[in-house]
Amino acid sequence: MTIPGLDLISYMRKSRPKQTPDHPHSFMAGLNQKVFLKQWGEPETQVSLNQLGKLNKLGTMFLISDPTEEAHISVWIYKKKNSILLFTKEKLVSHFSFRRFRYELEQR
Repeated sequence: MTIPGLDLISYMRKSRPKQTPDHPHSFMAGLNQKVFLKQWGEPETQVSLNQLGKLNKLGTMFLISDPTEEAHISVWIYKKKNSILLFTKEKLVSHFSFRRFRYELEQR
């Protein structure tokens, strides 16, 4: 005996896309810097980047500035947590694996 509609439910379940985000580096986007300070403490390395402008072929140019000054992008590196975090206006915009980033640099 078949149950009407059961095959349709099974089909929909199999064809449903996985619940992975389109941009895996932004699934925590929007978290405040204070959350990371409370949970992980001060970052081991902190860099501030201020946007200088754009050059056609080179893309966007940034100037590294003092981390205590307000900047366009704040980069926090937690080596022990294997994380590189990018913040704009104290909100997380992206994050990366520190080990993978270092590996990619070594391959170039």
